[in-house]
Amino acid sequence: MSFNELQAWIIPIAWSLAAVGVGLICGFFAGRTFALSNEPRRLKRDRARTMEALMTVINSTNQLNSDVTDHNTALQNAESEIQQCESSAQVVDMQDSLVHNIRKIVAANQKMENDLVVSKFQLEETAQELDRSRKEARTDALCKVANRKAVDETLTFMVSRFRSQKKSFGLMLIDIDHFKRINDTFGHDAGDEVLISVGKALKECVRPEDFVGRLGGDEFVLMLEGLTEANAELVGKRIRSTIELYNFSVGSRGQSTVVTLSMGLAVIKLSDDAKSLYRRADQALYRSKELGRNQLFTIVENSNQPPNPQPASSPVATYEQFKATLDGDL
Repeated sequence: MSFNELQAWIIPIAWSLAAVGVGLICGFFAGRTFALSNEPRRLKRDRARTMEALMTVINSTNQLNSDVTDHNTALQNAESEIQQCESSAQVVDMQDSLVHNIRKIVAANQKMENDLVVSKFQLEETAQELDRSRKEARTDALCKVANRKAVDETLTFMVSRFRSQKKSFGLMLIDIDHFKRINDTFGHDAGDEVLISVGKALKECVRPEDFVGRLGGDEFVLMLEGLTEANAELVGKRIRSTIELYNFSVGSRGQSTVVTLSMGLAVIKLSDDAKSLYRRADQALYRSKELGRNQLFTIVENSNQPPNPQPASSPVATYEQFKATLDGDL
């Protein structure tokens, strides 16, 4: 075969191989582009399926919790009826045994209720990670801390967790002193700036596991993990002194104002539910205001008289010292 004839065979084959190569490369990139364009759609579909399954679990947990509560109510009614009966000695023994068993079941159900509340709260946190709108529904639009809905849910969760796992915490209610004066002096926009700054300062003060929320107006709330009566007063001093040093700017002309806080604190005890704990913290806040504001007042367990409020001249502390206090290092 001559060179010309060989060349006539080779050139078409080379062009064919080149075309195939180009086609494979183009196909690869086209397929990859198509796959990437479909990836958000696939992730969205998977997220939706996960959310649907999660909501089924949350709703089932709610229903089970409701059923357990109804069951406990029925058992307690039965116990009440038994105790009202007048019976012979033989029947009384049977009744006492029945009442004893009813109380055991009620106690077991109450433990289950607490565990269900804890599980539901943790499931809801997962749901908020999947669905941003659920998180936004629990966030204060102005201060970017937790709103009243989240406060109520978290307080219920932490009380239930304390009952089932004995994890102590303190509930602190906080009011900005003379907030109306700030609004009247500098205007409502300046008041909003102060609220935002207080929310930011409180978040900076506490650890990631602690909770910061706004009840509304100038009222804030903290839930502090691991807090005990032994370190409660020192923690209050840290928060107050930090706020005193914070720069609360108001307006666009570089003005600033001094902000102080009245704080009421109650540490959870075994007999508490969410309402009684909140009521004790609210009583402490009222006493703080009554005694001159700019201080923490703590309701102490096993004492007829609460302790004296912290002095207004308590030492200034760093964030690191504050966090060390909560962690039990001071």
